[in-house]
Amino acid sequence: MVTLFFPCPACENATLADIVFLVDGSIGSDNFRDIQSLLNKMIKALDIGTNKVRIGLAQDSDQTYSEFLLKDYTEKKSLLAAVERIPYRGEGKKTGQAITYLLEKYFTPEGGSRANKRVPQIAIVITDGVSTDDVVVPAQNLRKNGVLVFGIGVRTRNQMGLESIANRPPGRFVFSIDSFQDLQSKTDSLLQTVCISMEDQRQALAEKFADVFFLVDSGIAQGQFVDFKSNLTKLITDLDVGSSTNRIGLAQYGQQTNVEFLLNAHPSRSKTLAAVKRFRLRPQPNRPRNLGAALAYAKAQFFTSESGGRAHKGYRQFLVVVSGKDSDDSVFTEAYAIKSEGTTSINLHTIGSFLIQVLFVQYKLTDYTSFTDCKGVIKADVVFIVDGSASIGPTNFQMVRTFLHSIVSSLDVNQKRVRVGVVTYSSTPTAQIYLNSFNDKNEILQFLNILYYQGGGTNTGAALNFTRKEIFTEQKGSRKSVQQVAVVITDGESQDSVTEAAAILRRAGVTLYAVGIENASKAELEKMVSYPFHKHVYSVDSFKDLKTITENLQKTLCTNIIEEALDTSKEDVKEACDQKDEADFFFLMDDSGSIGNQDFADMQTFIIEFISIFRIGPGHIRMGLVKYADLPTKEFNLKTYSDADKLKEAVKSIEHKGGDTKTGKALSSMATHFEEARDRKVPKYLIVITDGESKDEVTAPAADLRDQGVIIYAVGVSKANQTQLQEIAGDQTRTFFVQNFDALKSIKNDIFRHICSPDICKDILGDVFFLTDSSESISDEDYKKMKNFMKSVISMSAVGQNELHVGVMQFSSNFKLEFPLNQYYSKEEMWKAIDNMKHIKEGTLTGNAITEVSKYFKETSGGRSNLRQWLIVITDGESQDSVIGPAAALRAKGVLVYAIGVGKAITSQLVEITDSSERVFTESNFDGLKDLEKKVALKLCDPTRGKKCKKTEKADIIFLVDGSKSIGETNFKSMQTFMESIVNQTTVGKDLTRFGVIRYSTRVESVFTLKDHDSKQKVLAQIKELELLNEDTYTSKALKYSLDFFNEQHGGRKALKVPQILMVITDGEATDPYQLKPNSDALRNNGITVISIGVKDANKTQLLTMAGDDPSKVFYVDNFKALETLYKNISSILCNSTKPVCEKEKADMVFLLDYSSSINQLSNDNHEIMKNFTRDVVNSFEVSKEYVHVGVAQFSVHTRREFYLNEYFSREDVNAQIKNLGYEGGNTHIGQALNEVNEYFYTSKGSRSGISKNLILITDGDSQDDVEDAGQYIRDLGVEVFGIGVGDVHDLELLQITGTPERLFNVRNFNDKNLFPFAPACSIDIAIGFDFSQRTRASEMLMRISNLQTFLPDIVHSILEVKGLCCLLASNGKDFLSVGANISFHVVDDGGRILYDTDFEPYNEAVVQKVLTLRIPESTAFNTALLNYFKERFKTKSGAGVKVALIFSDGLDEDVMKLEHESELLRQSGVSALLTVALEGARKPAELQMVEFGRGFGYQLPIHIGMPSIGNVILQQIDTVSNRECCNVTCKCSGHEGIRGLPGKPGIKILLLHPFVLSVTALFVWLLQGERGPPGPSGPQGIQGCSGYRGQKVQYGSRQYQKVLGGLLQPKMPDFMASFHFSPLYVTSR
Repeated sequence: MVTLFFPCPACENATLADIVFLVDGSIGSDNFRDIQSLLNKMIKALDIGTNKVRIGLAQDSDQTYSEFLLKDYTEKKSLLAAVERIPYRGEGKKTGQAITYLLEKYFTPEGGSRANKRVPQIAIVITDGVSTDDVVVPAQNLRKNGVLVFGIGVRTRNQMGLESIANRPPGRFVFSIDSFQDLQSKTDSLLQTVCISMEDQRQALAEKFADVFFLVDSGIAQGQFVDFKSNLTKLITDLDVGSSTNRIGLAQYGQQTNVEFLLNAHPSRSKTLAAVKRFRLRPQPNRPRNLGAALAYAKAQFFTSESGGRAHKGYRQFLVVVSGKDSDDSVFTEAYAIKSEGTTSINLHTIGSFLIQVLFVQYKLTDYTSFTDCKGVIKADVVFIVDGSASIGPTNFQMVRTFLHSIVSSLDVNQKRVRVGVVTYSSTPTAQIYLNSFNDKNEILQFLNILYYQGGGTNTGAALNFTRKEIFTEQKGSRKSVQQVAVVITDGESQDSVTEAAAILRRAGVTLYAVGIENASKAELEKMVSYPFHKHVYSVDSFKDLKTITENLQKTLCTNIIEEALDTSKEDVKEACDQKDEADFFFLMDDSGSIGNQDFADMQTFIIEFISIFRIGPGHIRMGLVKYADLPTKEFNLKTYSDADKLKEAVKSIEHKGGDTKTGKALSSMATHFEEARDRKVPKYLIVITDGESKDEVTAPAADLRDQGVIIYAVGVSKANQTQLQEIAGDQTRTFFVQNFDALKSIKNDIFRHICSPDICKDILGDVFFLTDSSESISDEDYKKMKNFMKSVISMSAVGQNELHVGVMQFSSNFKLEFPLNQYYSKEEMWKAIDNMKHIKEGTLTGNAITEVSKYFKETSGGRSNLRQWLIVITDGESQDSVIGPAAALRAKGVLVYAIGVGKAITSQLVEITDSSERVFTESNFDGLKDLEKKVALKLCDPTRGKKCKKTEKADIIFLVDGSKSIGETNFKSMQTFMESIVNQTTVGKDLTRFGVIRYSTRVESVFTLKDHDSKQKVLAQIKELELLNEDTYTSKALKYSLDFFNEQHGGRKALKVPQILMVITDGEATDPYQLKPNSDALRNNGITVISIGVKDANKTQLLTMAGDDPSKVFYVDNFKALETLYKNISSILCNSTKPVCEKEKADMVFLLDYSSSINQLSNDNHEIMKNFTRDVVNSFEVSKEYVHVGVAQFSVHTRREFYLNEYFSREDVNAQIKNLGYEGGNTHIGQALNEVNEYFYTSKGSRSGISKNLILITDGDSQDDVEDAGQYIRDLGVEVFGIGVGDVHDLELLQITGTPERLFNVRNFNDKNLFPFAPACSIDIAIGFDFSQRTRASEMLMRISNLQTFLPDIVHSILEVKGLCCLLASNGKDFLSVGANISFHVVDDGGRILYDTDFEPYNEAVVQKVLTLRIPESTAFNTALLNYFKERFKTKSGAGVKVALIFSDGLDEDVMKLEHESELLRQSGVSALLTVALEGARKPAELQMVEFGRGFGYQLPIHIGMPSIGNVILQQIDTVSNRECCNVTCKCSGHEGIRGLPGKPGIKILLLHPFVLSVTALFVWLLQGERGPPGPSGPQGIQGCSGYRGQKVQYGSRQYQKVLGGLLQPKMPDFMASFHFSPLYVTSR
């Protein structure tokens, strides 16, 4: 017997491989003999044989020589002899060619390779690294074919060339030899590495076997049973079935479960087949079939070790259920439990020949799962720190490899995107993969299969320090600009300290996760990971359970990377805390000895970030700080520092001294510090930060402070006593705890939200419905957490009958309304109702539930559709029905939908529900709902961040206060309360909002001017001191007096374009009414907005006059008590009136449009829609040489320059060019397009220095080239880049382009409305259609066309633009902004076929004239076809925010009920309004109104072609629609007809007048004027007067007489018109 000597212990187990050596002649003849010695030594150490290790050898010289193939020598002695005989063939030149030769001649079955038998394939290339041909591609091909390539460099001249040949990482696969002595010392190392790799590769390649259990319904039909047995027999025959390969088990179920045989019952295929042959069904007729109970039995019995299950050895488990009908008991919970243990369940309702395919596609091809949510992670550095200690063992470590393989396979791994590193550790850490080791994902996955297992102790702390120092470094590939993530995987408690090492790593910006297995200390892991620990710690009881957390960890990792990169919570919180204008804060900071210096620095950083979030100043937020140990020490008080920078410096300079922890004594000292009060009451806050248990009593001193109105927040760290923390805060919601000081940065936003949400949530009106999943997959404990979440959100909201209404519905397979929106108005009632909810425990039909809950947003069910409405969906799994349609229908009604997905919820389905990823929250478990409470509550208070004006921040406001004798002292106090409320709704300051007060009666006097007070406190104090004058009401005089007080002398800032507002508050008629109009006009002419507020006996006409006939600026209440709450109505008007002028008044704007193949893949109209969207954005700006310049480029593989910034200078010209843009198709290369489009911003191409530069990218796909560098380069040119992703575009790639999430936008498809960041939120498209039915006489037809020819040009002129949209001002700061409308014309026949149409475009006189001369011989109709035509037209041709269909018709031509249904479908498709105009003689004109929608409160007014000022009437309707869609203004009062235009030219005088004409001159002035003058300006709406009595109908005189009288009577017309109210046909006296 021959005894083998193994110089390397690792080679004892390495008994199977095909190894080919390639010796490059470049090593030289001197080294060749040394290499032969190396080969000799390695062969002696290996177990050579036909079925063991085979060796082949090739030599590269002038050509590649095959010295011997793998099949040539299968016995060690002859092999060694062959090596000795190899001649040196001279220097090699072409290593790449030689490597290809290996692949083609050696690693083939003909060459002796056993790759098809799962034998490890290894190549060892010995070279100096220099080659005259390319080695990269040949080496890649070799590695891609599964060959492990080692590189041995002999006196290496090209180290990089050597590394490009071998597998990565070089540390394992590359060896450099400088001398013979070096060769001797490194041979053992090389041999050990090769042998370890051989065995690891053998295990990785080994066939994967499984435990498969069949559970058969005993009640299936006999034919099905025969098919099943036949297919099962075939499966077993084809499979390798045995005790060490695939194991099979079988059971049947009915009312009970009966096992036929367990997994370990039959050790061979033949015995298993015999058992299947004996299998007979035992039906239980008329008995229930309890699959749920059978699954529970299967979980408990089928896969245990005792039953032959091998999950603990890494084998997969499959349960194949063969069912004949639905179960009579519940199955979801049991099925979910089986899946949660890692068993794959396959349910076969029918038996067929595809059984084998189904089963083995399931388990052979899904060993390594991928997770779709990770596709959005395009950039991160992820390092795995893997415990390889002796307690794990080789079998368990193989399961760790599989786990790592699954996680990494879900990531987009390459050097440009996600980089992966791996550290293994036991007693010492080892870098297996650096972040820059791999360029290819497949190679890193291949390496993970053979990840080295070392054995030893468990020093996790040392591994954490090593990772920070050696892996997260720039030299090793770490990128500080991307998310840094580390995942620790360990099976035991560390033998060294991890706390400090983990803290330093987290402070370095690394997000730390931990996976604990078996004996890992959960407490240690919780201290190690990032905050909150429940999101970052995963624990499993055994290594086999790793597969059960794979998907959850993938989802959490990827979701958190994306959320942290796109984090907008800072902006949310900053905006919320800006509303907290006044407050006093004190910090009570633990300075005890248990706190380290770095921990103390973390506290300082926390406080500094606190300072940054608020507006610091004497009249705003004041802050003080006390630190304490044995005794409290005041560092600075509330008055010490009045600006943020000095406060921050003071905090930084605080020294840490140490001592004991006496929090109670420190709390007792705080009352005196808060005594530095202001002149008025403001909120007082104390923030206590401590890391330990207080040595004295805290309850009483804390309660004393709270009794004095101090709100206490208690923040505990590490060893802080959590019971004490709650005693200090007095409320669990104000108690916060973290394991480590560096986690303070993670909880700061939660504290900010809690402090600031009451301010931003104040006066929020709306309806909120919770729709909660109540399916059986949710445990009772989690169900309770969900209820607590709802209660917590409600507790943070302003609930009340006149505030926020809340409703709750839960759903499963069915739904249950718990309470509608109008049932409860107190939090206590809602909490009680939620506590009484009962768990339904059935399936998950979310779509059905959304359809049902939508009914409860209607007025008839308690909803208030005129207010904001929200739906919050909470679910833990995938819906079993479709959610897209129901959710879209609900959103179309104006309901804003948020979705919270827990656990197995599908993110893509949540986005389908909300239509925006920004309104989706995901948590890995129900504990995470706690982290969402404050976020969701804040979203309800601030649903339209960036769009809604929240608080007046910069304005000059003067109250003009009626102090006349009619008011009285009590009522005057209500006026003071009103003014105080208005002041409290603003941010007062020298550079913010300034206030003044002028008091008047008979005399007028300034109480204080705009420059007198720079704090809210002082303004409020002086308002309180106001007194009545007790005289008459000279309002006109007061208006004139007030004008001067807006000038610079008195603190006015008109020159700085600060909005200026005069608020007139009066309770009666003006004693001097005749000057109201000129004096208020004088104010407006100076850019001052006048807001009229009338109480009780105030004259409404005079109020309107003062407001410039703008009813939106007139407010009236009938009693003084109501005045106190009127500020709620005024605040939004006030806020919108003070919005700053658009910062993009002058801009260079370049559009970069994607026209790749994917754009039109789903719809051929998407490119057109994108062009329309671009035109809509262009229409929102003043395009001219002076203001906005526009350029356009398109891209796919290549970039096409359409036109530069210096080519077109009008909207019309730019839009014409955009309209004509062509479509090409191709791949998506955004990076290249960005590089090429930067030339647009060169001066030579029209870009202007000192002007805002903007690039708007619109794309529907991920780029096929790198975008980061190109995006950074164009931003470095000073260009603001805006990215609009349409559809499934990943946000992180857009973020690389834009550089900030604030300029990143995502819409679901090209039809979505998109609010543009610097344009008014809307553009307007109006489609005008005509219906002339052919059932009438020709004369009537002509009359109708004649009417249109008369009125249509005026109508089109009237609706060309909407002025004052959202109350925004134009760039001059004085006039209201106008938004132009795009208009199209359409005629279709009664089948919907186009007879005539035009595109949406600005006014075009030629088009209107062509429409007027149309001759349409075909029949037209107002029917379903017409409405369908408009639906498709808007869908494909309009991207506007406002879409209006305007139809001129002679009556409906189809059943009105059917058309009402079609009209609703038109509305649901996104059309904003359908307006109809009845033509002369229309049939049943009232029916036309029945199909209209979107008109608002003026819907009862019928529109007909002959009505007065029809153009103005239609404009008012469009104005209402536009303000609703763009500005969220539900109701807008439209203006009445403006003043009449200038007189027309006089007619020709004649001498003879008909006597009849002379007798009726006075009555016919309006009819008998000369040619019409140009239109006068449109005026705002007045208060409607009473209708006059109808006069007698009169006859027309001749046109000649009309002209004569027009010329004679024009000078008297103004006086005459003041006496009469005219209509075209009737005259009525006032």
